[in-house]
Amino acid sequence: MNILCLAALSFLQLHLCSAVSMNIFKSYGTAPEYAIILIPAKDIPGSSYKPLADALVKQSNQTLMVVVLDDQPTILQMPLAFAKALSQVIVNGHKGNVFLAAHGDGGQVVAAFGILPSRYIEGIVLFSSYLIRGSRLNAYPHPILTISGDLDGITRITRIVDTFEELQGDVAQNPNQKFRSPVIVMKGVNYGQFASKANITYDLNPEVSQADAFGIIFNYTYAFMVVTQNGPNKNIAAAKAVLEKGYINTETLLQPLSEVKSLDQNLEQVSHWTITAQQLIINSITPISVEFVNHEITEASKRQHHKHNFRVLDDLKINSTTKIVFTNNPADEGILPQSPTQLTATMTSQDAVKKLTTSSQFGNPSTCQDINQEAVNFAYSKSSSTAQRRYQTAMAPIMFMNDVNASTFDQWNKASLQLIYNNTGLFVGATRFRTNKPNSDQSIGEQDDCTLLSPYRAMEWIYIDALRYTKPQITKRIS
Repeated sequence: MNILCLAALSFLQLHLCSAVSMNIFKSYGTAPEYAIILIPAKDIPGSSYKPLADALVKQSNQTLMVVVLDDQPTILQMPLAFAKALSQVIVNGHKGNVFLAAHGDGGQVVAAFGILPSRYIEGIVLFSSYLIRGSRLNAYPHPILTISGDLDGITRITRIVDTFEELQGDVAQNPNQKFRSPVIVMKGVNYGQFASKANITYDLNPEVSQADAFGIIFNYTYAFMVVTQNGPNKNIAAAKAVLEKGYINTETLLQPLSEVKSLDQNLEQVSHWTITAQQLIINSITPISVEFVNHEITEASKRQHHKHNFRVLDDLKINSTTKIVFTNNPADEGILPQSPTQLTATMTSQDAVKKLTTSSQFGNPSTCQDINQEAVNFAYSKSSSTAQRRYQTAMAPIMFMNDVNASTFDQWNKASLQLIYNNTGLFVGATRFRTNKPNSDQSIGEQDDCTLLSPYRAMEWIYIDALRYTKPQITKRIS
């Protein structure tokens, strides 16, 4: 439906729009060149965005107008709410198209509305939000800016990693995508600094001042608007340079997370961490010619007893399988952990390998607890120096409980890695299954299976949850 028709409809049906109220922020000396309509997060009143709106208008040298809705409309209310806000933009002197922005879960409403045909929307701005899975940046009908902070406790940086990796793939095909659909993560900024007067539970403490946060938000948002509108007499090159720098900074900031994530989430469908775990279980002291092979199986696959097949030729081939388990998150909520809850790893025992090679020496096989400790050590070593400093300051370490030994494979296969979060740290408890019995078909069946901690889950604790749980919390399990 044409937006002007919606505007007319809004005046004819005032009772439907009576709940739509808003505040307008602009310079009253000049006509604005740019206009933003801002939708608040669901539980944050529009008044909390007044400092942000004032700062954006001021730093734009009075070339920007911001209209902030008092409350978040539903997707069904959005056409009328947008029409009313658009009418206020026009009445207050802006003649061009508008940028539609939203904070937090308001981004889902705005992104859904932006799919509808409209010649009045110039672009979309997602503050601490993102396109949900199933929507592609390069297929979205409008230019779209995704911008958040690395200390955002509501929209986790690990969720933005997924969106930025999508952008990296797009940029490899078309470098201009970094300007049409930029994804920016701002260092030291949290969720609440977009709505500075709001009281937000579970957010992390920022490391930049509110004034500095407003400045960073403005620089990227304004550059995106300049590049998108591409108007005459504008320094497009300078605006692109701002977005280019933001892309490089974000790539650097997210690289450690992407690297560790790819250990188990990759196109190869190989759990490289399970291969490391298998090596720790075998624990060969002297060199041994071994080919380690891993295959990941999907959550939906029916788990079968895995047969460890060996090819005793010039090489020794050792197979393992891994089932990666994630938090159930059908709504794609950014506040939930994005990393695996566990790696269910079926591996070969050291005893089985000893039977096939008599020339090697072996140390004690690692336990599941040992391997999970190594996962934490690895995640910490790959974390940025900033993340390491924050983690050490938080004093909320990852600690381990003794392995629980399962008596049967089925019992182990039904077990879950224990992840107990509280204000003193993260407690991890694994379940282990060991057998020296060969399979009934005479293939070697000796197993040493573990419910493993994903290094990416350890890294998510280091980057986010350890900082959150420094505040008193009720002890609870989080999947």
